[in-house]
Amino acid sequence: MPSSVALLAKYTPAAVASDAPLAVLGVDGVVVLEGEARVPARLVRLSARGKWTRDLRVPEGTREAVAHLASRYSIVWASEWGPNAHVALAGVLGLPATPWPYLPVQFDKLAAIRQYAGDRPWVWIDDPVVDLAPLPDDPGGVVVRVDPERGLAGLDLAAIDQAVSAHGASTTRKSS
Repeated sequence: MPSSVALLAKYTPAAVASDAPLAVLGVDGVVVLEGEARVPARLVRLSARGKWTRDLRVPEGTREAVAHLASRYSIVWASEWGPNAHVALAGVLGLPATPWPYLPVQFDKLAAIRQYAGDRPWVWIDDPVVDLAPLPDDPGGVVVRVDPERGLAGLDLAAIDQAVSAHGASTTRKSS
């Protein structure tokens, strides 16, 4: 039987259906907190298809933050949670029944994000320890590092929206 690593290597993320910019989300430290929380959070038991369970903290306001992002962006997961992210988080975050695509990467995610995004504007929201290599001066999109003790609850989503819009407009001008 092939290993899960071998199976993930063969996975091709589904294309998103809309022309909206992409929001690429990590899970740990972004929508769930494993360590200390510096914001109000509730402890929830998460499971993916009953194969495993984990007790993690979900900061207050995370469901609303994800809904905000989903109303403006096509969401793609980029997390070690892989296909389990959507399944495990659907109930607590109010996610749609059809899972969002995921990028099968755990580290050095930037290359996969750039390839998947192509010419469309994107924002990558993740905790600070996900890439082993330093980010280039111009990563090609907007990179937002969250405080892993606050997650999405510590972000100014309006500022992120403005940064993505500005980056998309400058990319359009460069390619014209």
